[in-house]
Amino acid sequence: MKFFHYGKNVEHEKLGGSIRNLRQKRRWTLEELSSRCKLSVSFLSQVERGLSSLSISSLSAICEALDVPVSHFFAAPTNGPLVLKAGAPRSRIYLEDSQVTYSLLSGSMSDRVLEALIAEYPPHYDPPLITHEGEEFGYVLEGEVLLQVEDKKETLEPGDSFHIFSSRLHTVQNPADEPARILWVLTMKLLDGGGHL
Repeated sequence: MKFFHYGKNVEHEKLGGSIRNLRQKRRWTLEELSSRCKLSVSFLSQVERGLSSLSISSLSAICEALDVPVSHFFAAPTNGPLVLKAGAPRSRIYLEDSQVTYSLLSGSMSDRVLEALIAEYPPHYDPPLITHEGEEFGYVLEGEVLLQVEDKKETLEPGDSFHIFSSRLHTVQNPADEPARILWVLTMKLLDGGGHL
């Protein structure tokens, strides 16, 4: 299947540097941003220096704290067709060092409620716990992942699914030696034409 980038490839645009610039414009320390987005100072420091990658959930929490939409870091798509046929080009998002890639499945209409995508996780992917607004549904397509919601951990294999409130601390890790793929449906828009989450 053929993939293409949105007009801006966040990896090449140095997402960490953009986050640092937004933080500094607000005259915030890393500690202040940390308290607002609930991510550790050390993790944020690594992100800003380009030493650590971001999941969509982590980026969303940072954007919420900085009061900018996730679409701030991407070119906004235009309203496209309602149906994407198999084999048609799909948009693919790379974040920071491309540890995780997101292939968008949902339409681009700005008034949509759901976002559907496939996330591809590399081996030994270990992001921090995160919390944000909304709900998430995941269906494991390939590989084995570890879902953590607060203190509870569950190993999931192909065919397993989960549905959580994103306001609870959560993360998905890939502790295995092989890549993993998850079909996600979120009540959180990653990109939109109107510039809102």
